[in-house]
Amino acid sequence: MKTLLIFPAQWYPSQPYLSTPYLTAYLQSKGWDVAQRDFNIESYDRFLSPPLLQKAVAKMQEKVDSIRGKRSFTIKEKSLLDVLSTGIKFSKAIISQVDDAKAVMRTPDRFFDFDSYQQADMIIKSALKLVSDAYSPSIFSLSTFESGTRAEESTFKARQFTQDKETNPFIDLYEENLLPTEAWENYAVAGISIVGISQIIPGLTLARMLKERYPHLHVVLGGPIFSVNASQLKGHPEFFDDFCHSIITFEGEEPMHQLLTTLQKGSSLREVPNLIFQEQGEVVLNKERVELRFEDIPSPTFDGLPMDRYLSPYPIIPVLQSRGCYWGKCTFCTHSYVYGHRYGKQRTVQMVDELEALSKKYNTKYFTFSDEAVSPHSLNDVSELLIERGVEIKSLALLKFEKVMDQTLFEKMKKSGFIFLMFGLESANDRILALIDKGTCKEVEEDVLKKSSAAGIWNHTFLFFGFPTETREEGQETIDFLKDNLDSIHSFGPGVFLLNRDSSCYQYPEKYSITKIVQDPEANIAMNLDFKAEKGMSREEAVEMNSHCIQMGEEKFASLKLWGTLPREHFLLYLDRYGKDALSGKPSAEEKALCKA
Repeated sequence: MKTLLIFPAQWYPSQPYLSTPYLTAYLQSKGWDVAQRDFNIESYDRFLSPPLLQKAVAKMQEKVDSIRGKRSFTIKEKSLLDVLSTGIKFSKAIISQVDDAKAVMRTPDRFFDFDSYQQADMIIKSALKLVSDAYSPSIFSLSTFESGTRAEESTFKARQFTQDKETNPFIDLYEENLLPTEAWENYAVAGISIVGISQIIPGLTLARMLKERYPHLHVVLGGPIFSVNASQLKGHPEFFDDFCHSIITFEGEEPMHQLLTTLQKGSSLREVPNLIFQEQGEVVLNKERVELRFEDIPSPTFDGLPMDRYLSPYPIIPVLQSRGCYWGKCTFCTHSYVYGHRYGKQRTVQMVDELEALSKKYNTKYFTFSDEAVSPHSLNDVSELLIERGVEIKSLALLKFEKVMDQTLFEKMKKSGFIFLMFGLESANDRILALIDKGTCKEVEEDVLKKSSAAGIWNHTFLFFGFPTETREEGQETIDFLKDNLDSIHSFGPGVFLLNRDSSCYQYPEKYSITKIVQDPEANIAMNLDFKAEKGMSREEAVEMNSHCIQMGEEKFASLKLWGTLPREHFLLYLDRYGKDALSGKPSAEEKALCKA
């Protein structure tokens, strides 16, 4: 039962993702022959290469010739012609610099020269724009892949799009570049982890091609996309005809082990927990659900992943201190639903052992805690043990505002290596915070941010506008909160509220004055749904307020010039190299002293 686990495009290419490393470690501990591939970084490496970019430009030229060969063309075709012509004009310069741009991202001295970094970033984004233009209306960037036809929201449209070579760049990529690099005849099972919307089309394209070309393979899909949309697949056996033999929902370690055991024995798939599959034209959702205690799952293994190919000068390792969310009540979120409202925390000693071992193995001090939110208790204990052992790390972590977070905690965290914290602010209005069930208030948010900043930590806040019933005045209160706390909020990321399927807002719409949830029958795997509410801002007003917030940030937050270019993993490296004051545009203590003198 040799198995290959694959993380497909399209995810930010600065570090590996944790799904296949955890599955690989667990299955290997059970004695299975398992390997893993990161097709995400491999896809980027191929797309960002002269041969594939030259093919993209040739495809663009074909489109130009086709449009110009018409007696007349539409305004839309004229616009496309202008875009393609501009891309072709600059393509030679872009292609000639793309290999060097990747080298900048992987070379410390050049990476930390911001002018060089900006130039490399521009070339990489311009190269991906060439791919986008060649496969228009698809949109391909460092942070997303969109079909341009919303095929990622529909099993019906995905069926067509995953076969369309004109608009889907991944078909040629897999066919000519990635599939030939594996001896597929040696594998019995291929598992594909699809964790985000941007991976739906690349992942399903890969699944379709494997299922069509290698009939001996059992193709199994997994990831939160399918956990949230499990019920949407009922009544759609054609999805399994097209893309896979089975889907594992929710946590996958033990179900994957049982799937391999069942396939090896040749027994019924009805025995496998967390599984969806097709049987005699019927989609079956097995009722049994199994999750393990998180502290009993082996630490992830990154063996087999190309750690030197990620677009970072040093390995940046993702880790998890917990699985699930210790709070688990936020009404806009589906994270707790995906984990069955369960929370598991890794033992402190095991966590620090893992950090120390990974640091030595990959010769790095850089980590990202990928938990939905690390609890204050865990942060305290891990920080204390890191200091006691003298383990050097530099890390970011995501936090929820808690009243118990005091100055002592943040000073301890900073000393242990937590230099970058990302807080879920969401809003600074107490009524909206209560409606979200955030478990905090504006006063606590302000107090925590001040204490963290005083400890020398960089604070980033996430927020959104347009939560059901939120008024313009309440949204403005959040913007004013940002302006009033310039000394303790160093950067922020605003957005517009999205209604997630299976969130509390979705399940109990009347509590939030939601009068209608727009259910498009064709968009049967859409993660975010349109809605109408009888109170509060319209979506258009929320978008306007978000734009207003961004404009304010550009005027007041000098750091956003960096934040707008650097992804969070790269920002962590810059923060370690240059320090909080330099990146926030504020004078250092030494510069202040010189001014006084």
